[in-house]
Parts: sequence; C-alpha cells; structure tokens
Amino acid sequence: MQAARLMTLHAAWTMDTQGASAARDQVALIKFFGAKVLHDVVDRALQLHGSLGYSTDLPLEQMYRFARAARIYDGPDEVHRQSVARHILAGYQPPEEGVPSEHLPTRRDEARQRFGALLEAVTAND
Repeated sequence: MQAARLMTLHAAWTMDTQGASAARDQVALIKFFGAKVLHDVVDRALQLHGSLGYSTDLPLEQMYRFARAARIYDGPDEVHRQSVARHILAGYQPPEEGVPSEHLPTRRDEARQRFGALLEAVTAND
C-alpha cells in the first residue's frame, strides 16, 4: 500500500513540476499497480473473514467486486503494462555488435582463464 501511495505522490509531484505529459508512464504504472494492490488488500480481508466476508452481510463483498472491476475500468492491466514497456524500451538501442551473448559456460571459462591465477592464490591457503 505504501508503494502505491508513494507512486501516486511522485506522479502528482511530477505533474506539478514538469507537466502532465512527463508523468504519463507513472500514471500508467499506477493504474495497474494501484488496482492490483487494492484487489490484494480486499482479497486478504475477505480471506480473513471467510464465507462471512463473501456474503452481503459485510461490505467486503461489494468492495471485492469493485476492486476486481478496478483492474479493467481504464483498460486491462496488460494493456497498461505493454504501453509502459513499449515506451521505456523505446529509449534503448541494441549494441552495435549485435545481440549480446550471455552463455554462462562460455563466460565461466573466460573468467577462469582471466582470473585463474588469482583464484589459485586465494584458495591455496584453504
């Protein structure tokens, strides 16, 4: 809940200082993160109350319906995630030498060749 609150306050501060367009990504993040937090909190309360929480005797039933619907009011969560990811990734370019390789056995062998003498000296005292 604190994370959602701080995200909201930061987005409001960004809007006040830099304008609404500067906070577009932050608002999109809040739309799905805040709605998920709301859903999780109400779901936890419903779990604590058991079947009584799911009945109409308590307001939790109505809160649960609202919390679930909040995740799709302004578009499904996945749409907001995709739009934020697309905008963030647009700021990155692939390396000039192509796609980097993270083949772990190759990296391990290179590290052993490069630091083998150092590793040998450190482990010799064991």
